[in-house]
This record gives sequence, structure tokens and C-alpha cells, in this order.
Amino acid sequence: MTVTTTTALGRPTSALGRSVNALGRAGTWWIVVALVVIGLVGVSQFGSATNLQNLLRQGSALGIVAIGQTLVILTGGMDLSVGALMGLVAVLANGTMAGRPENIPAAVAIAIVAGLAVGLFNGTMIVKTRINPIILTFGMLSVLQGLIFVYTDKTVGSSPPEFQALAYGSIAGIPTPALLCAVILVGAWALLRYTGFGRYLYAVGGNADHARRAGIPTGRVLLATYVLSSLLAAIAGLVLAARLGTGYTLAGLGFEIDAVVVVVLGGTALTGGRGGVIGTLAGLLVLSMVNNLLNLLAVSAYVQQVIKGVIVVAAVAVSGIAEHNRRNQR
Repeated sequence: MTVTTTTALGRPTSALGRSVNALGRAGTWWIVVALVVIGLVGVSQFGSATNLQNLLRQGSALGIVAIGQTLVILTGGMDLSVGALMGLVAVLANGTMAGRPENIPAAVAIAIVAGLAVGLFNGTMIVKTRINPIILTFGMLSVLQGLIFVYTDKTVGSSPPEFQALAYGSIAGIPTPALLCAVILVGAWALLRYTGFGRYLYAVGGNADHARRAGIPTGRVLLATYVLSSLLAAIAGLVLAARLGTGYTLAGLGFEIDAVVVVVLGGTALTGGRGGVIGTLAGLLVLSMVNNLLNLLAVSAYVQQVIKGVIVVAAVAVSGIAEHNRRNQR
């Protein structure tokens, strides 16, 4: 049996390599289909309207922040501050509202300002100092988590019913946060596909030096990308605040890693320049359904953590192998 073929450039490509490349491009949607079939056949509660609505509600905040993470990863960077920013927004928003609906505009304004401030700082520092985005945003994660505990070391505030509708309301049977996530997804897809900024973003991720020599304002592209990422994280933080109904100090913990996993599962290359938000949607559905099925099957939280870790390692491995194969085929 033949296990290798020769590319147009004369380099051998293994059958495994071709399979990994295919998985990176479209295989995630086959995983989505497989999980749906498994859920419908093997778990009686999975197909109920209540469970499907819960699935959409629970995945919406992660979906919103993952869209922003997709934009950043397409530039060849990564934003590890988004989870802590979500947590900070959830605490500040609920602390500001304190159960009073008249304080909702102030809470939303604070969230937007926080998102803009963090995004501008991250983007400016990356552009001006050329520091590794992972290192910078990891440092910002620590700063934001510290700010949460400076503000409060315990659960604080509450969301009025009018604000909780952001998480628990629905329109035509579709949960409100899922509709919000869908609108943002369509907007990001159109941005990447039909605008000059989208083309610039892919060019910067493909090769920043070449993009700069071609006249693309790489600094402004990177700055705008990190601002968008932080703004989307702030919006996700508002959804999280509405869902929790109170300001929990560790509310955003883990969202930064889950967002990266969703993006990589969707086929976006960690090296930048390849991928998009439609793939991220597939990755979101995979991770959300895995979590949902494990919960319905009453699998231990510790076992779930192991399974999620395996998914993380597998996603990164697939992304790395696929990128290596693409480089060898050039």
C-alpha cells in the first residue's frame, strides 16, 4: 500500500499529513455532525428544546470572545487577557448596577471603556515595543485579575431582571445571546471577506515584513485588531454578567484558553494568515457539545478537565502538523 505521494514541488506528503490538512480545512464540521448524531442517538435529553436552548446560551459568551481571538490569531498573535477582561467587566457591571435598572447604561459604558482601554494598551505596546503578544497579554491578564481583587475580594452586586434578559431572553425561541453572537459572527465574516482591513489582516498574518513593504499600515492593523478583540471580550463579559446575575471574582477564568482552543479547532493557523470565523463557529459547536454531552452523562468534573486537556493538545498538534505540511508543499 502506498503511503506517500509527491507534490508538484517534488516533496513527499504522507497520507496522515493529507488527512490532517483536510481536518484543518473542513473536518471540524464532520465532527459537529458526528457529535449531533451521538447526542441524538445516545443521550435522550440532548435533543430537547430546553437543552438545545441551554447549549446556545452557554456557548454564546465564549463564541463572542472567540471571534475576537480569531482576528488576533489571524495576525499571528494571541490575546491571553480576554478572560480576565471578561471577569473584570462582569464584576464592574454588576457592582455598578447593584440590582437597579437605571444603572444599566452606566454599566455598559464602563464595560466599553474598559474594553477600549485594554485593547488600546495591548495594541500600542505590541506595535511600539514589538514585544511578543503572548507575553504582553499574559502580563495584562495578571494586571486585570489583580484589579478585580483590588475592586472586591468577594461576590459583589447584582443584575436587575431587565439586564438578565441579555442572557435569558429569547426572540422567536432563539436565545438572545445566541442572536447577538450570530450578528457579531456575520459582521466579522463580512469584515474579513469584503473589506480592505480584512485583506490587510490576512496579509499581516501571512508575512508582516512583506505586508509592510507593500505599503500596508501594519501597525494600525494590529492596533485595530487588539482593540476589536478587547471590545468583543467586554461584550462577552456583559453577557457573562447577565448570566451569572452577580459579580463573581473568577468569572472569566479559563475563557482565554477555551477561546484559543475553539479557534484552533476551527482550522485557523496559530502562525497567522489562514482561517476565519466560520471555522471558529465549528470549533465552538464542537467544544460546547462535548461539554454539554459530558454534563448530561454526569461525567465527573475532573474527568471533563482531562478530556478538555486532550482536546487542547490534539487541536494544537493538528494545527502544527497542518502548518508544517503547508510549508513543505510551498
